[in-house]
Amino acid sequence: MKSSSVTFLSLGPGDPELLTLQAVKALRSADVVLLPATRTVAGVQSSRAAEIVGEWCPRERQRFYPLPMSADRQAVMAVYGEMYSDILHFLNEGNNVVVGVEGDISIYASIHYVQDRLCADGIEVRQLPGIPSFIAAASCAALSLVSQQERLLVIPGDCSAEELLDLLHKHYTIVLMKLSHCRKALTTLLQGNNSVECHYIENVGLPSEYYSSDSPTILSRQMPYFSLAILKLR
Repeated sequence: MKSSSVTFLSLGPGDPELLTLQAVKALRSADVVLLPATRTVAGVQSSRAAEIVGEWCPRERQRFYPLPMSADRQAVMAVYGEMYSDILHFLNEGNNVVVGVEGDISIYASIHYVQDRLCADGIEVRQLPGIPSFIAAASCAALSLVSQQERLLVIPGDCSAEELLDLLHKHYTIVLMKLSHCRKALTTLLQGNNSVECHYIENVGLPSEYYSSDSPTILSRQMPYFSLAILKLR
């Protein structure tokens, strides 16, 4: 009887060439690949993840799960519940299942709920790492992210300008994610402190990738969902 497996696969920041060799092997051997997608108000579905895996995984093996881009956690959990049920079904049929995760599953990936639920049910799960967006962003900016006694702190957009400045003076390099949640704090910080060095990157790994270290230019950007800032003291 054919053995089945489930792998949660980190897909990196967006560039297909940043997939690991492990990721390519997993995609090539998968019977079914579950991928996140988004749906516009007009009902058009798109999947950034599908663009990443397309070269190594034919469309007929892909299954899409549109996730609502909102704060409605109940709606998101309903999608994850559907994904969980489908994984069990595919496993029972003897399939090798891969669940694609944009970025790295260990960093602010809510889909980890599905993995945790499978593990709680005694199902063996493999987790494969990828390149986190802030690592790719640091390379985009040609930065040494941390050196010597510096510390690295990742903040998911919940902070104040005062808190950020205090952390910077304590020798932290700050990765600020979910910028739309803390635009006011970032604006206050950059407008009031010339000593703060800000590296802003959006859509890292995509053709639309954008980078700037000029504060006025940064504050004029819309700061879409896939944007982050790396903060240091000059």
